[in-house]
Amino acid sequence: MLNKLYTKLALVTLALFLILGVVLVEVNRQSSELYALETTQRVNRDIALHAAEDMPLWIDGKPNAPALKELAHHVMLINPIVEVYLIAADGTVLSHALPYGSVEMTRIDLQPLQEFLDPSNPLPIFGDDPREPNSKKVFSVSTITTQGEVQAYLYTVLNGQAYQTARNTVVDSEQLRGGQLTIAVSLMLAVAVGLLCFFGLTRRLRSLMNEVRDYRQGQFRGRIIFPAKKSRDEIGELHHVLGEMSERIEQQFDEIETVDRTRRELIANVSHDLRTPVSALQGYLETAVFKMGSLSEDELSDYINIAHKHSRRLNDRIGELFELAKLESPGIQPNWEVFPLGELIHDLVQDQQLQARELNISLAVHAENENLLARADIALVHRVLENLVSNALKNTHAGGHITVGSFAHDDGICVQVVDDGDGISEAALPHIFERFYSEEVKPKASGNGLGLAIVKRIMELHQSRVTVKSKPNQETVFSFWLPFVEA
Repeated sequence: MLNKLYTKLALVTLALFLILGVVLVEVNRQSSELYALETTQRVNRDIALHAAEDMPLWIDGKPNAPALKELAHHVMLINPIVEVYLIAADGTVLSHALPYGSVEMTRIDLQPLQEFLDPSNPLPIFGDDPREPNSKKVFSVSTITTQGEVQAYLYTVLNGQAYQTARNTVVDSEQLRGGQLTIAVSLMLAVAVGLLCFFGLTRRLRSLMNEVRDYRQGQFRGRIIFPAKKSRDEIGELHHVLGEMSERIEQQFDEIETVDRTRRELIANVSHDLRTPVSALQGYLETAVFKMGSLSEDELSDYINIAHKHSRRLNDRIGELFELAKLESPGIQPNWEVFPLGELIHDLVQDQQLQARELNISLAVHAENENLLARADIALVHRVLENLVSNALKNTHAGGHITVGSFAHDDGICVQVVDDGDGISEAALPHIFERFYSEEVKPKASGNGLGLAIVKRIMELHQSRVTVKSKPNQETVFSFWLPFVEA
């Protein structure tokens, strides 16, 4: 129970309110007392002055004890809390009208008296109480002078023992207890309101904790629901961040599942795709070995040539698998550079001309502007053109035509490879760029390999796309786009 945040906050709040309540009560008590003492001293500031004017307290250089007693009796009769003393110029207590033996000090400090006589000093000012050596009291003082010289001081303590007795009695009064009860009730109400506020503030945190717990129990599948309205405080921000985190984890789970599914499909498709050339290669070689003595030289040569053809096919397929795996590895990025696209197209067509002539196919370049500059990875673009032209050569019959063209399009360059070969069926078009698409519906133009899948991946790395349009037995057009750079 004590591990819960709300419980901890409640206990801390209760402790803080109790400490605050004690401090406030004490500060209020001291402030009220100082205020009362200041008021008392300010109201009675001139009491000593008036008393000194009314009685001859100093006669022939000596204190007039009878006059002081009469004055003290008169003052204390009017105000019982006042105690009257006659103080010499050096601070000695000369006379008073208090009971014998009740005055314990024979000398007081004159510094507070001098401060009191200066009206610029703030009140209250505390001086010695001759009856209580360790106590300081508010007072009033007046000088007694003869021919301009200070002979003595009339010193009146304003909160003497009568005041202390009355004060101690008031401490136990019903009014004070009622005030203390009011403070206690107020503190309890404040604590209750504070706890309710904390309960409301931690409600969203508890709700978020329940969502996270459910999310954990669900093996981190699903998502933490985003708050209906994003709050600007820390809890709202935490809720939003956890929602984004769960969304990202869900995406990563999906990606892992996709990768795992793709891996299984890849293994199955690779096994299936490599089985044919491997089986054919093995079959022809075994036949050649078993019939070595009975085969003619021409038959043996045919077997070896066919086995060699399948070995090359197998080698090409393995190379494509490694190339596609490399292109799909995380973190791979194109090596961006600016180059004249026309020159690259001419070089590629020149490299393919020999094969085109052997197949009796016309291979030409058609470019509206030979000087267009593209920004891309030149090696990867060369690979795209090579795959598309090789694909067109496989799909075009003798006497056919293949054209590689380029032209400006919007803010980029469009490159097209056009052939008038077999074309692609409408059912196969949506799947033409898929890896290991079933050869029963995939046209021979694909070569049943990974060339078009490699083309698509290279365009994805360039944040571009490749498209195909085809009319069976009429025309097939492969198009892709590259960023354009002004010369």
